[in-house]
Amino acid sequence: MTIKELLKSNIPRSILIIVLYVLYAFSGSFSQYFLKYALNGITAGKLNTFIYWQAIQAGLEIITALLLPIATVVFTRQTQDYLHQIRQDIMHYYYGSGDAKLTDMQNELTENLKLLTTNYAATWVTILSGILNITIAIALLISMNWILIVTTAILAVITLSLPKIMEKKTSMAMDKVNQEHSKLLNAIEHWLGGLQELRRYTAYGRLARQMQKASGDYVKANKQNYKYQAISEIINGLGNALSQIGMSVVAGVLFLMHIISFGDFAVASSFAFTIFSAIWDITNAITKVKSTKALREQTTELRQKKVNINSKKEDAYGVAVSGLKAKYKEGEEITYPDFTIKKGQKVLLIGDSGTGKSTLFKILLGKLKPEAGQVTFFDQNGQALSLDEAKVGYLPQDPIVFPASIKDNIVMFNEKLTSKVKEVTQAVQLQPDLAKMPAGVDTEVDLKKENLSGGQRQKVVLARSEIHEQPFVLMDEATSAIDQTATEKIIDKLLKTDQTILLIAHNFTPELQSKFDQIIHLKRKFDQIIHLKSKKEGAEK
Repeated sequence: MTIKELLKSNIPRSILIIVLYVLYAFSGSFSQYFLKYALNGITAGKLNTFIYWQAIQAGLEIITALLLPIATVVFTRQTQDYLHQIRQDIMHYYYGSGDAKLTDMQNELTENLKLLTTNYAATWVTILSGILNITIAIALLISMNWILIVTTAILAVITLSLPKIMEKKTSMAMDKVNQEHSKLLNAIEHWLGGLQELRRYTAYGRLARQMQKASGDYVKANKQNYKYQAISEIINGLGNALSQIGMSVVAGVLFLMHIISFGDFAVASSFAFTIFSAIWDITNAITKVKSTKALREQTTELRQKKVNINSKKEDAYGVAVSGLKAKYKEGEEITYPDFTIKKGQKVLLIGDSGTGKSTLFKILLGKLKPEAGQVTFFDQNGQALSLDEAKVGYLPQDPIVFPASIKDNIVMFNEKLTSKVKEVTQAVQLQPDLAKMPAGVDTEVDLKKENLSGGQRQKVVLARSEIHEQPFVLMDEATSAIDQTATEKIIDKLLKTDQTILLIAHNFTPELQSKFDQIIHLKRKFDQIIHLKSKKEGAEK
């Protein structure tokens, strides 16, 4: 995010913004300047002159009062349109970049953009109007006396150098606030996300400690940030006040020496307030702008990352795994047996908890890099595909549905597939559930009220996979919430399809297991995975 990009996002509107602020600065400055003629008129006893210039001044004040809100509204529209584009770019990145933490996305798309609005975009209004006010005021001072200009220049240089004292600390403090805010969001997600379970085991104490720490660190970072900002404002404010006093003293001396008129003295004092107040506002604004440096770089990096969301991966139909090893963060290593799944085979993956079933899926989906070994997918013709080239379907244990109709959740907003909805809903045993719903397949999914049970959600996702004809699908406990009778019917249907399926399950009966072409049984023995069991082996035993 840069001010240049902001202005270029809508050039005609940017020109209008600049024109409005220039007119605002001119009307405000000349309103102050014409005060000298009014004061000189009244000191000379010329009432008509005083009234004349006061009337002009009043008119300019009215124009000034009208121009500022208009300019602000136009600038706000420009900023919000630009932020909308940034938000779209970031969403484009997150869509195409694979997995990303929800809290990171929330922080980037909401809080970070809010900070950029208040501490960056909005501050440029202050900087722009301040520069204009200073420029016009100095130009008008030139017409009075050169000493006033020299004095202004010296005091301005001193005032402008003051923000550098706290610049680095304020920037680091703002960055720290952003980091701690992200940690707080993570804590909220990880702990409040399991609120029901914590209540069940009366674990409020642990929740309170975790949230207190995360919130406390965030509060501490904010306090430090406000402290540095306050110190910075005190330094800048003292510099501003002393500069105004210094300017007024010099103008007063010139008046007493009869070098300038009383009107010039009054206007010079007024311009001193305008100039150094503007400098103070600009320095504070610059401090805020610089404090967002890390945030702007982060946002720019996300926007500039080239992610091709339309990159065409080739459908995988089979896979071969050899010498595969994975490692948990805690250091535990998992060794997988070598296995091959051919086109159209139905393979069951079983094993105790912690034997690496879900980890294997993460590797096959490209979400986790293995420690060693090789994974090779095969296309329809048996040609090898790398992990990056292969497209594999995936059905998680906790199915993902969206606040749309059941039909839209199945076809995933592809109206061309609507004609197949009835067929696939019958195949996954969803029709009996739909019959009980007033709107049937057009029933809207309500995520807040949870109007679909866990089993119904799984059926919807199974139908989604079926209707999109994914050649190779990984299913992680895809029927765990569905009753046994319906599960057997669903599995029977799946086994008759041309799909290649690798299914994790733990509650299948021996009869149901025997229907699969192959069973990969992961066991823990001395922390190692020990063997691969085929359908034939199981029958012999």
